Amino acid sequence: MKNVQGLLKVTPVRKIEHLYFNMLNFRFFKDSEQGQALFFGSPRLLSHLAAVPYILALEIMFFRKKRFFVRLGECVVGMFVLREKSGALYISSLAVAPEFRRFGVATYILNHAYKLAKQLNKGRLELGVSKVNAPALRLYKKFGFAKKEERKWSLVLTKKVEIV
Repeated sequence: MKNVQGLLKVTPVRKIEHLYFNMLNFRFFKDSEQGQALFFGSPRLLSHLAAVPYILALEIMFFRKKRFFVRLGECVVGMFVLREKSGALYISSLAVAPEFRRFGVATYILNHAYKLAKQLNKGRLELGVSKVNAPALRLYKKFGFAKKEERKWSLVLTKKVEIV
């Protein structure tokens, strides 16, 4: 199973699923880079203690933003958060389950977000990415994103949306 794009389905996250969304987001992030993505290391106790503040922070950050699950059957294999900006649709968060990376899930999410930006008559699709996230940077470059702004630890990337 190399490319699963034809089997994926995007569903909006219902309000009762926000906690589940936040916990999955934490798990997908925690499991990135063999557990080295967490700034405090990989001890199990510390990661459990960090989960609650992380989940609360996500709830504040994603308040009033549109959250989506990407499902393969009943399994959540990815998720993303969108917010509308003046003239742009901004991808606030994008995560793929570690066991489903390199199967086309992130590309599917980017295509879906692009189509939504087109429907909403937004001239740009934008996102932020860590400077050290080489796989994501390769994907975004391949998808046609270009650097809009450079920050200390991250880049803001943009892609022009062809509005018909």
